Amino acid sequence: MTAIFHTNAGSPVLAGDMLISVPGPTSTTDLRLPSHPNGVSIPIGHKPEFIPILMRRKIFRVNNSLAVGASGSALHIQYFIEDLFETFKNKSEFESTEIMGFLDNYSISQRGKEVAQNVGAIILVEATDWRGTLVLTYSSYKNLSSRRYGNVVTIGTGSETIVEQIAQFDTNYKYGISQPKDHTERLSEFETLSRNLFLLAHLYWREFVTPSKVFDAWGGAYDMIYQDSKRVFRYLNDYTIVLRKFDACDAQKGIQLLNVLKYERRPELSFITMLNNGMLDFYGAKDITSNDDSLMIAVNEDDFSMNSKLHISIIAVCKANQYLAPIVQIDGTDGQEKTMQTVITRFDDDGSLCVGFHVEHDKWIEEQVMSYYEKNKNRL
Repeated sequence: MTAIFHTNAGSPVLAGDMLISVPGPTSTTDLRLPSHPNGVSIPIGHKPEFIPILMRRKIFRVNNSLAVGASGSALHIQYFIEDLFETFKNKSEFESTEIMGFLDNYSISQRGKEVAQNVGAIILVEATDWRGTLVLTYSSYKNLSSRRYGNVVTIGTGSETIVEQIAQFDTNYKYGISQPKDHTERLSEFETLSRNLFLLAHLYWREFVTPSKVFDAWGGAYDMIYQDSKRVFRYLNDYTIVLRKFDACDAQKGIQLLNVLKYERRPELSFITMLNNGMLDFYGAKDITSNDDSLMIAVNEDDFSMNSKLHISIIAVCKANQYLAPIVQIDGTDGQEKTMQTVITRFDDDGSLCVGFHVEHDKWIEEQVMSYYEKNKNRL
């Protein structure tokens, strides 16, 4: 169920699902995380003292000019990442011969030979004389030239599914994006990020509409590294997914809120917070190089919010259990919230999560949903 993928839709993006190899979950969710992470469900308004985090992050920003994602044996990924960091962590400027020479020499070393038999990796390079992608792989490897996503490389057991989804997007799917008109608040990488988050939204939705089976390209959430306008690799620190549904069998209810999922990256871990039946479910992932000690996640404090600078709204359109492709809308600001977003979340004084929608924008969404349903209802 591993998927590490790189797209070059305007600028490079590297994404990786959280590495999961544990039993679970301790609680059930409407949106079942396919690889069964160990989850902790608590009442809203209470802070968990400990969150057992057994998942692992598997994409890494080595420095401003080098990023890597790896799949395979956890032990051997750890070896490879340690060796790559030791050589390049403090070397933001290097020539292509240095990284290629490292890989050549590594492949003939005793430890490198062992790693190569157990690890697949995608390496993004911004050298002084070359920019591109290097691939080290022992397992599933796919590439695709995409109209929407540019050059796509993916490794891991979910690689074929990622390629299939992207091929469909090239011909079938559309999505909407919006940003503040004030250019000072715009994310220069928003177009690139929105395309990749659109892909993530569809993977999330596919898991939602296939509850009876595991969808092998979705690992609960994705860590993501992107290259900014100055060609510096950066982590995407947060995003929020809002899942809603319009069911023609209950049309009088309008568009119903089903789920809110917040991804957040902190230096010591990445975690998902998911609203589920009046509870908050937490799932976390540490670096694959870290120890097995439990970490604490502070919630309902000043530094915790379900808002993000990137919001992904997914509207599932269905009749009973028959679904059309979803409508996806992505909003992006610089995170300073000078402009009203179309989705706002907050905790009230009692610790309950409140979700609100921009009135005028939501009226427009409702019009799009009804028009979409009327044009396609004969397919349901």
